[in-house]
Amino acid sequence: MCGISFYFSQKKSYINELKLSLNKTNHRGPDSSGELNYQASSTFIGLGHNRLSVIELSELGAQPMSLSSGVDIIFNGEIYNYKKIKKDLEALGVNFTGSSDTEVILKAYNQFGVSAFAMLQGMYGFVIVDTKTNKAYIVRDLIGIKPIYLTEKDGEVFGSSEIKGLDDFCSGKFSVDQLDVYEFFNNGFVYEPNTGLKEVKKLLPGHYLEIDLITFEKTLVEFQKLEDFENEGHEHFDKKLNEAVDKQLNSDVPLGLFYSGGLDSTVIASKTKNSDLFFAEYSSDINADLDKKYAHKIAKVLDREVKVVEMKDDGADINTLVGQIEFVAKNTEELISDYTFWPTYRLASAAKENGYTVMLSGMGGDEAFCGYPRYKIVNFHSVLSKLKMPIKLCQKFSLYPKSFDKKIDRLLSYATEKYWPLAYSRLLGYFGQDELSMLFDNEEHLKNDYSKRLKEIADKYTGDKSNKLKLAMHFDRYGFLSHNLMVSDKASMLASIELRVPLLDECVYAAGSSMGNKELMNRKYGKLPLFNIAKAILPKELVQRPKTGFNPPLDGVIDKLGRDFIDKTIHSLSPYISIEHALEISKEHFSGERNNSYKLWQITYFKYWLEGRNIPK
Repeated sequence: MCGISFYFSQKKSYINELKLSLNKTNHRGPDSSGELNYQASSTFIGLGHNRLSVIELSELGAQPMSLSSGVDIIFNGEIYNYKKIKKDLEALGVNFTGSSDTEVILKAYNQFGVSAFAMLQGMYGFVIVDTKTNKAYIVRDLIGIKPIYLTEKDGEVFGSSEIKGLDDFCSGKFSVDQLDVYEFFNNGFVYEPNTGLKEVKKLLPGHYLEIDLITFEKTLVEFQKLEDFENEGHEHFDKKLNEAVDKQLNSDVPLGLFYSGGLDSTVIASKTKNSDLFFAEYSSDINADLDKKYAHKIAKVLDREVKVVEMKDDGADINTLVGQIEFVAKNTEELISDYTFWPTYRLASAAKENGYTVMLSGMGGDEAFCGYPRYKIVNFHSVLSKLKMPIKLCQKFSLYPKSFDKKIDRLLSYATEKYWPLAYSRLLGYFGQDELSMLFDNEEHLKNDYSKRLKEIADKYTGDKSNKLKLAMHFDRYGFLSHNLMVSDKASMLASIELRVPLLDECVYAAGSSMGNKELMNRKYGKLPLFNIAKAILPKELVQRPKTGFNPPLDGVIDKLGRDFIDKTIHSLSPYISIEHALEISKEHFSGERNNSYKLWQITYFKYWLEGRNIPK
């Protein structure tokens, strides 16, 4: 796992800027760094690489890597089927000098051209320059596990594994996209390829950007689709998962597993016998203690040891909490208001301190196999749409515990929204349509433009759009899953940890995508494919048990910050949102009228995100 930075320019070379870019992203690959600057045809080219040595630890795995035939590569990620591709190439007479997957990509391209990209399975972002054909290719994996950020100017393209890696190429002069801000307050994130910055986009998953080094013409090509793997069907699912985990255990450095005792990490733990289990204990409340107890019980059945990492912030003062928020806002880089970035980074740092470079994670199981509670809602979309009035009455007369405020608000917002993709945003975010109308002065215009973006995502779905469960899974691939992947990538790589996600193996993910609704969930449980595996190896009481999830206690964070701090934060956000209504949200919360902690967290995060990007308020 590594970090890459690069430029293509028909104006000049950016040798110093490339070096600065690599310095800023050195945490992604602290073991070594390499650069290659040259001119091909009329284009100046710079390829930079920070290396985290995981496979082929010798200099034979160093990058940039080149062939004498005039092909160069910089690569971030892991190709899990590289041994098979290598064997096939050797059968054709191709010779190898080392054992890295980078060399396999390079020589597969040299043998087959761009058709080689569809052979790859794994998580990756890479750049290939071919001076024989005067073409360059910027390539990203199918699921979008690894990011590539791009910014383009006339006759120039700059790219990096992180947004901060672009700053020196463009003097850090990026501006806020107001439509992205509106989208962010709808969801808590923005859909790919957007980032919150007008000038910065991500390369879409399963795509490559081709650059003609003579004309500088750019062409975006989708080289791989999830349907390519769905054709394999979902029979023998357990076997596919075994194969995915087995491939991802390949490493020349120590490897562990982030373990919560939940279904996803438990299933993976059952298939890995030599990896340590890291359990994060970040709270002292009853639910956290319950999770810890069950995690140890499950590990005992699996005959495994658990390493508990304490990350409790129960006694943190205001200055400490503000520092954590600043840290999250700065390092997520995109508009992603996810506080789990902080404990994820701390857990990754603990793994690094314990001598690990690679960690497995159960991440992705909820998106691939319908584990989130909202999937039950969309699965019964037609029924729920008839219950709008009873839900409204429950809300009006507070016929539910106050702790249900956030859930009831989202449920009602979903049920009353006419356009389904917008309705789904109500289940993802915390602000209702009425609140958004008051928070944004030009909300009607923004809503129309946002609806057009959502339609573009919906149009990509080739299945039955009346099946709201499947449509939600499709939207999450470019939104909620993407936001989770970016949090995990940035947080783990900041600690120089490579994170692998077996449940997002192409064949495993595609199996979930091809399953019918009833194969994925019933009225009681989601993630049935994983649930069935767990039932076969664990006692019933350990499978059918409560799980709180990886949710740091934001209620306590907001209450500790206090109303004065929150109101001061709100006043700093003009002209982006309506100060008057945001203050009303704060008043409601601190008077005890309504629990608005997640809304206030999002507002606070946005303030520090602007500051982290050095954007004037």
